[in-house]
Amino acid sequence: MRAAFYTLGCKVNHYETQAMEELFKKAGHAVVPFEDVADVYIVNTCTVTAVSDKKSRQILSQAHRRNPDALIVAVGCYAEVAKDAVSALPGVSLVLGTEGRKDIVRLVEQAVDGCATPAYPAPFERRCFEELSAQKDSRTRATLKVQDGCVSFCSYCIIPFARGALRSRTLESTKHELTTLAENGYREVVLTGIQLSAYGVDLPDKPELSDLITAADTIPGIFRLRLGSLEPRVITDRFLAVAQNSRTLCRQFHLSLQSGSDTVLSRMNRRYTTTEYRDAVERIRACMPDAAITTDIIAGFVGETEEEHKETMRFVEEIGFARIHVFPYSRRKGTKADAMEGHLPRALKEARTKELIALGERLEEAFIDRQLGKTVDVIMEDDGTGYTGNYIRVRCEGACGETIRVKLTAREGTTAIGIKE
Repeated sequence: MRAAFYTLGCKVNHYETQAMEELFKKAGHAVVPFEDVADVYIVNTCTVTAVSDKKSRQILSQAHRRNPDALIVAVGCYAEVAKDAVSALPGVSLVLGTEGRKDIVRLVEQAVDGCATPAYPAPFERRCFEELSAQKDSRTRATLKVQDGCVSFCSYCIIPFARGALRSRTLESTKHELTTLAENGYREVVLTGIQLSAYGVDLPDKPELSDLITAADTIPGIFRLRLGSLEPRVITDRFLAVAQNSRTLCRQFHLSLQSGSDTVLSRMNRRYTTTEYRDAVERIRACMPDAAITTDIIAGFVGETEEEHKETMRFVEEIGFARIHVFPYSRRKGTKADAMEGHLPRALKEARTKELIALGERLEEAFIDRQLGKTVDVIMEDDGTGYTGNYIRVRCEGACGETIRVKLTAREGTTAIGIKE
C-alpha cells in the first residue's frame, strides 16, 4: 500500500504525522510524497483558525481529485470538532479526529477491506495518553510528546474541544524514550504537549516537568533538553531550583503571553496578569541571566482598543523578548470570543500584527547583540548552522551532529556568526 501524508498546524500535529508515517513503514507499506498518486491519503487537519479549517477541507478535496479511488483519511483537530462536515466531503471515508492514531495502520487496512471503523470516545471521556514514539526533527534533534489535552478554555480557543481532557505520558515511558534517543545519537530532545505546563496532573504519583528534567539529567548522551510552550504558573521555586542546576535543560523558556494588556488578558480568560507574567520572567533571569524568553502574541483580539494595543507594545519592549511569534486574532465558531461584541476589521488586525512583528525583530537582534563576545556550545546541523542553548541560530564551521565551542563575534540579521575555539 502506498500512503501519502499532509500536515497542517502545530508542532504536535507534525510530531503525530511523523509517528504515523513510521507506523506505516514498520508495517511494510510505502510512504510517498503527497503529490504522488497513492492508495491512501492521510490529512492531519488543524482548526486553530478559520483559515486552517478551510485549508483542511481544501487538502482533503485535493487528495480525492488526485486519485478518486484512494482511501481518504482525516485525522487531527478539525476532523475532531467537525466530523459531520468532514465526513460529507467527497472521497473521505475514514475520520479519526484526535484519537486512533496509534492504530491507524490496522484501521486503514480494515477500511480498505470494507470493515467498519470503531467509534472512539469523545475528547473529555478519554483517560489514557496515546503513546507515540519520539520523532526526529533533524539528524541531531528529536521531539517527544509527553502531554495531550487542554482544560484552560481560553475564550478564543477551540483546541480544548478538539483535544479534550489532560493526559500525560508516564515518567517511566518518557525515560525509556529518552534513553532510546540517546542510544541512537540524538543530542537534543524537545518535550512538547498541548498544555505542557499541566504535565502529570492526571497521573497517580503527580510528577511535574521538573521530574522530567531530573530524569533527562541521568541519561548519558542527552546533551540538551528543550521545553515547549509553558505558562507563567509553572515557574515555581522547585522548577527554578531544578532548572538552574540541570546539566541538560536549555536556557530558553517559551512563556505564552498572548497580550500585554490586563484587560485583554481578562477577556481572553488567560488566568494571569502582566504583573504575574513579569514576576515569572524576573525570577528566571535572576537564576539564569542569559536565558532567552520567547512568546506568542495575538494581535487585534475582540474589542482591543488602540490603548490596549499600545499597552502590549510597551510590555513586549519592557520584557525584552528574544523572539516573538505574532498571530492576528481569528474568529472561531463555538468559542466565547465569537459571541463577544467588538470584532476588529481585518485591516486593523493586520496592521497591529505588522507592528508587533517589527518590534519582535528588533528585540531579537538586540538579544543577539547582547550575546556577542561570549563563548557558547553549538550543536551543528546539516546547513552550516546550529543553535545555542538559548536558541540563537549561529553560522560557523563544523560537521553535522558535532557539538562545538564557538565565540559569537558578529550578527547578520537574526543569525549570529561564530568562530570555533
